[in-house]
Amino acid sequence: IFIWDIHGCFEELKLLIDKLDLNDDDKVYFTWDLINKWPKSFKVIKYIYKNRDKFKLVLWNHDLEFLKYIDWKEENSEILNFNKRFDKLHKKLLNKPKIFNFFKEIPLFIEEDDFILIHWWIIPGKTLEEHSAEELCYLRTYKWKPWYDYYTLDKKVIYGHWAIEWLNIREKTVWLDTWCCYWNYLTAYVLETWEIITQKALEQYIDPFKNKSI
Repeated sequence: IFIWDIHGCFEELKLLIDKLDLNDDDKVYFTWDLINKWPKSFKVIKYIYKNRDKFKLVLWNHDLEFLKYIDWKEENSEILNFNKRFDKLHKKLLNKPKIFNFFKEIPLFIEEDDFILIHWWIIPGKTLEEHSAEELCYLRTYKWKPWYDYYTLDKKVIYGHWAIEWLNIREKTVWLDTWCCYWNYLTAYVLETWEIITQKALEQYIDPFKNKSI
């Protein structure tokens, strides 16, 4: 089961997990940013850490920006509005070193027998191991086309990062960002059945035109 675009929407995440009615054999993978846009990022991280035997995830651009910011105070125009939120999250994680280490060790990709989980990007002709963090987390196009137009491998790719796409389910690639933080839905996708399960946002947290908290 794959869940998209949490962005600190902790209550919606819990409600969606309840709807999934998970059994012991189910595995849940998180395919997009855990943090930012809504200030309950730490609760999301702590919840996933507590259930880390069942929950798996890969590194995303907001999470990568957070790690850069706390190491070097490096600022990126995409996330300037969240620097105060970064500072608060950093202080909380410093008090929970096991959770902080777990967060810092999130892998760039997960490859299983029947799918590949990445944040966004696969460059034609490169193996997954040859990609940099920036390539896997930021780039959207290759020679002016979306990367998935060039994708020819057999495994299905579950990806994120391009919110404007909304829903894009293709034979070999799956993307379901339904903008929970903008007062839409948190979405889960079941790989084996193609089933889509949604949880309506409890409120609007972000102005989509200004990318700032309401």
